[in-house]
Amino acid sequence: MNPLSLLASVPLRSQPLRLSEIRLYLFSAVFAAGNLLVPLAIHTIPDAGAVFLPLFFFTLIAAWQFGLAAGLVVALVSPILNNLLIGMPVVALMPVVLSKSLALAVVAVLLARSTKTVSLWGLVVAVAAMQAVGFLVERITGTPVPISVRLFEMAVPGMLIMVFGGYLALRLLNRKA
Repeated sequence: MNPLSLLASVPLRSQPLRLSEIRLYLFSAVFAAGNLLVPLAIHTIPDAGAVFLPLFFFTLIAAWQFGLAAGLVVALVSPILNNLLIGMPVVALMPVVLSKSLALAVVAVLLARSTKTVSLWGLVVAVAAMQAVGFLVERITGTPVPISVRLFEMAVPGMLIMVFGGYLALRLLNRKA
């Protein structure tokens, strides 16, 4: 097997879940739980949440694989549950976190449905869009530019994990039966 074939785009083998399907709520609950448990573990390390972006990984997977309804449910429920249950993200950061989470879900769905593939470039675009929206909301909420730039720099490992880990997870979900 050619190692570069692991980086090739693969067909997206799923259909978006509808609000009337029980599977939407089951998958959304599983992905929201992932977005709760991983940050719970990550936040035991100081500043690790800002570095690894654990709150967004399963939102990306849910949106890309299962469509807009699943993506939006996970994007909204995950930050709110995390805040209520573990206190992170703090309330002051909720506008930025929610906007990034929703942007990630929407862009991931648009890319997945328009290309009908799982591709590294698509995931890069989705993660970049999430960061761009977060930067804009930080401007609106008054976060100083140097702090936004520093947060972006800190988040590079998390963005790489989202792109490459997301790609591997989506490849597994879309492998031939």
